[in-house]
Amino acid sequence: QGGRGEGGAQMSSMEPLLPGGADGAKPKDAIFPSPSVMSLQERQSVAALPNLTERIEELGLTQEYVAFKERYLAWRKGERSGARGEITVDNLTRPEYVAANRGFSYWYPTVQEWVWKRTMSYWIAVTFLEGSIFFTISSFAYNRTELGLLYQPMGLYGYMAGKVNFFICTYFMCLETINVHVSANGEQENSGSPCDVERDDNERERRTVKTESKAESEVFYLWPFRYQTAISNLAKAGVGPLPYLISVSYFTGVLCFTVGMIFELVPPFLPPLMMEVIMRWAFLIGAFWFAFGGVLECLQNQVFTSLAMTNAWWGALLNLGGGFMFFLGALFAWVDGAMENSLFGWGSALYVVSSSVQLFMWKDEQFGLTFMTVLNFLGDPTKLATIANGDADESQARISFTGAISIHVYCVCGAASIYNFNIRLKQYFDDPVWANLQSAFDQFLPALIAHLMMAVTSAVLRTPKAAPFKQLYKIGRY
Repeated sequence: QGGRGEGGAQMSSMEPLLPGGADGAKPKDAIFPSPSVMSLQERQSVAALPNLTERIEELGLTQEYVAFKERYLAWRKGERSGARGEITVDNLTRPEYVAANRGFSYWYPTVQEWVWKRTMSYWIAVTFLEGSIFFTISSFAYNRTELGLLYQPMGLYGYMAGKVNFFICTYFMCLETINVHVSANGEQENSGSPCDVERDDNERERRTVKTESKAESEVFYLWPFRYQTAISNLAKAGVGPLPYLISVSYFTGVLCFTVGMIFELVPPFLPPLMMEVIMRWAFLIGAFWFAFGGVLECLQNQVFTSLAMTNAWWGALLNLGGGFMFFLGALFAWVDGAMENSLFGWGSALYVVSSSVQLFMWKDEQFGLTFMTVLNFLGDPTKLATIANGDADESQARISFTGAISIHVYCVCGAASIYNFNIRLKQYFDDPVWANLQSAFDQFLPALIAHLMMAVTSAVLRTPKAAPFKQLYKIGRY
């Protein structure tokens, strides 16, 4: 396996970073017994050890090595947990080891950062699920011409609703990967370094305030194509560019599908054949980006090289299947429209399952979902969740299984309500009387309430215990 730095030397994935040999000085960061208690032979042996600092830098593993070393030293000083894995290229670059060695406080330096990532990942999973439901129903509805007056509301209008959800989902993915902020001072949780041991409470407080002030002053970027900023921030965090490449691939695919839908919606302003060709090519290019995003997610979650079968592993595999179905459907658009719609429907069904898996990942505090795997291996972060939610019981700081199922119900009810709204709105377009518009508004209200409950769920993880909030929450849920 080659080094990750520019011009990195080739190195076996299982080759230790500290091989035997004797030429050069000892590593400057190594910890050895005090020279006063070492024999002459021991001191000579230590002096003969090679200096591997430059080699580690060539491989681009400096940050990973420092994190491993500090966690290891923390364990040697009495901490209950130490470094994960062995000191080899393969182990240092595995996402679960990178996350565990750097520690929870590195990725979430402040409560605000934890809340930000938690909220973003929640809406990414929710909009992905709801958008997939719309695409599944509308894709199969496109083959049911016997629907008559319901054909356009169930087909085209449903696609539009799904497109809105997918746009929000992929846009939020880009925002999260561009605005990656980690610990400003590079501290690892429980690093056990001498400065941590000797630091008094007042200094800890000053460092915390300084870190939070720096986090508050960070520039927040809204433009999803700030690729240089995204790659730079991810590189500083030691993650690599894959999370942003995954996000921007899906976002580009959504934009291409949107172009095709616009040509399907607007009145013909070009020759019909040209309109059809542009629309099909837009769908084909968009489907390619979805499939490409699935491939990158599989690389991120080591689907092709392992049988880990974690939630992220299955989610990435399902996304690859959904993207592959989309691409096949876009190819069949040139020869068989019915097969095109069926393939899009089955691909969307795979996305429904994948988004459901990711929603349960969010429930388990795995905020990286399938596109930023490094956040899924931070252990049990309920302590910070407890602080953020003000709960005395850590079990109350995480959403329950019933709560996760309720989110699924909200998405299904919201989608059904939007379809009813589409049908009534089509009736109003055909017969513009006040009663039809009022009926459309009535059908929209359940969707509004469902989404309000989804917003409440993102902030209130468990049913409140105090009245009247407990009763109001239960009324809204049921």
